[in-house]
Amino acid sequence: MTNTLPMRVRALRERLTRLDKLSSNVDEASALEGLRGDLAGRTTKLDAQLKNQALLAEAAIAVPPPATLLAARKRASVLLEKFRVQTKASTLKRGQAWRSLLEEIDAGSRDLALAVRESWHNYRQQVFAGDAPAVIRPRLARTRANDATFVEYQRLFNRLKTAFDMLPSDQTTIENVKQVAAELESTAQGFDFAVPAEVKGFLEAVLSVNGAPLELLTPAVLKWLKENDSFDSYRISSTGRG
Repeated sequence: MTNTLPMRVRALRERLTRLDKLSSNVDEASALEGLRGDLAGRTTKLDAQLKNQALLAEAAIAVPPPATLLAARKRASVLLEKFRVQTKASTLKRGQAWRSLLEEIDAGSRDLALAVRESWHNYRQQVFAGDAPAVIRPRLARTRANDATFVEYQRLFNRLKTAFDMLPSDQTTIENVKQVAAELESTAQGFDFAVPAEVKGFLEAVLSVNGAPLELLTPAVLKWLKENDSFDSYRISSTGRG
């Protein structure tokens, strides 16, 4: 009896140790699952914006990553390296690093969404920088041909505007936008402006995809724009070609 007591005590101690370890593993798994849950919804939102960014990038529409997203990536990288050394939930939760990461992911996702939408809206000016129908109408000679061309121009202009009211869903959508812009520019070339030749050349150039070069902005054109309250409708911008 005396000989079996130490054996029983040792067996009990080992069992208690195993139970304690099992309990610790359950607690650790629960803690890690909680951290995973913190990330789940956030990464889903961020992934959606990253896909939008990649879609535009594939069409050569640049979307600069916001500073908040870069900060989140840097912090995540640092935490990952620490976690690889010590794979415990406490490693991630130590200090304010985990909370800061979550906040930066939220901010990065929000700011990236804004950057994507801004880049898409700016792209509209690249594919077509022509005037709105309401601006063009008063400048046209009221001929049957002009009226028919104007109706088509207005239809295409509204179609292009609607296309930029929402983000594209795929490359086909972007290609369709380019096609509409090309048709719009082609239609604009059919307008017969009831204006002096120099002004007509300037207005037609403005409606082209490349815009009007500065040499077309002659004194006669400037005078006409001011007399017709159109001077403030135009802005000089660099093409970015060096």
